[in-house]
Amino acid sequence: PAMHLLVAVARAGHRVGALDLDLRQTTLFRYLENREAFAARTGQPLAMPRMIRLAASDLRDRVAAEAEEEARFSDALAALHESCDFVVIDCPGSDSFYAQMAHAAADTLITPINDSLVDFDLLARMDPATGRVLGPSIYSEMVWKARQLRAQAGLPPVDWIVIRNRVSTLNARNKRKVGDAVDKLSRRIGYRVAPGFS
Repeated sequence: PAMHLLVAVARAGHRVGALDLDLRQTTLFRYLENREAFAARTGQPLAMPRMIRLAASDLRDRVAAEAEEEARFSDALAALHESCDFVVIDCPGSDSFYAQMAHAAADTLITPINDSLVDFDLLARMDPATGRVLGPSIYSEMVWKARQLRAQAGLPPVDWIVIRNRVSTLNARNKRKVGDAVDKLSRRIGYRVAPGFS
């Protein structure tokens, strides 16, 4: 979804910046580098964002390492805000200090989930036998903390959108079950649902 969003916003005529916080794989930036190479090779004018690379701190002290990463993140975000209309931040699937800062800084948060009950666990813990929601997931708790940080800073609440990814074209039982669970949970933990990609 990050790549689709970058391209759509750029094609709409906006200047776009990008941060890839999956520091180990940097999948988004690798994809963008391939796109840039393809454009150069074929002469096609493909829209590209301004990219800023971040690195993990190598300091051993956790407090000092987080302070260093916070400074790097703040500087990168400030630089992108100076030259871009929109900034898209691609977060890793795991919890990291960079991801926590990105969630707190986001005006809009887009969370893709695959159409499976395993991926639904990203949003909430669920009883597989009854389908009853048992409680929020670690990820939902991280979003809640980010919302609290935004409120303390006097910022407006984040617009949280859950988008179903790789949605089956068949009206399968599992698809309906996930769809119902995502819709019900939206009212409980405060996100809205976008149609998604098949």
